[in-house]
Amino acid sequence: MLAYCVTHAPEHRHRIPMIEIWFEYHAETHHNAAGLASGHYDVALTDRGRDHAQSVLRARYATQHFDAAYSSDTQRAYDTACLMTAGRGIPVLRDARLRECDYGIFEARPRIEMEAARLSAIDTPYPDGESYTQVAERMRSFLTDLAAERDGQSIMIIGHGATLYTLNHWLRHLSLKEAINDRAERPWRFELIAERWCAP
Repeated sequence: MLAYCVTHAPEHRHRIPMIEIWFEYHAETHHNAAGLASGHYDVALTDRGRDHAQSVLRARYATQHFDAAYSSDTQRAYDTACLMTAGRGIPVLRDARLRECDYGIFEARPRIEMEAARLSAIDTPYPDGESYTQVAERMRSFLTDLAAERDGQSIMIIGHGATLYTLNHWLRHLSLKEAINDRAERPWRFELIAERWCAP
C-alpha cells in the first residue's frame, strides 16, 4: 500500500485535513427480493432496484457535491452508483476492498440463516468465507489510500452492510459487534481525518 502521508502547503498548516464520506446501500437485487444472502455472489439489480437508484437515490443526493464515487466491484453496487450519479460528471471507481463479507456456505441461501451466524463471524470466518475482522482490514487499507489521495474532498461510497459496519468501526470507533448492531438511520456521513490515516 502507499507508504507516504499527505503533505500540506504552509498556508493550510492550521487547517485540519478532512475527507467527507457519505455512504449509501446498493439498490434492490434479485437476491434481496427473494430473501437470500449474497455476500460475494455477484447478483444483478431488479427493475425496481434500478428505478429506485435513478429516482429516489439520485434525488436524495442531487444537491450534494461529490468529487468521486466509489463502489465495490460487484455489479449491484457499481450499477447503483452509475445510475444515481448519471449525468453529473462524477467518476465512479470500483474497488474490491468495499465488497460485502464473504458468507461462504451461506451465500445464495436464505438470509435468515446467515444473520443467525453473523455475530459468530466477527473473528471466526463464516465456513468457507471470511470474518468481519478480515473485512475491517480491507476497509482500513481502503481508508489509508483514500487519506493519501483525497484530502479535502467529498466522497460517496456505495456498498453493502459490511461496508457500513466497518466505516462505523473505524470512523466512529465502534467495536465490530456494536457496529453490526447499530441501527442509526440515514444520512450516513463520516469524516476521515487524513493525517490519522497515513500509512506506516
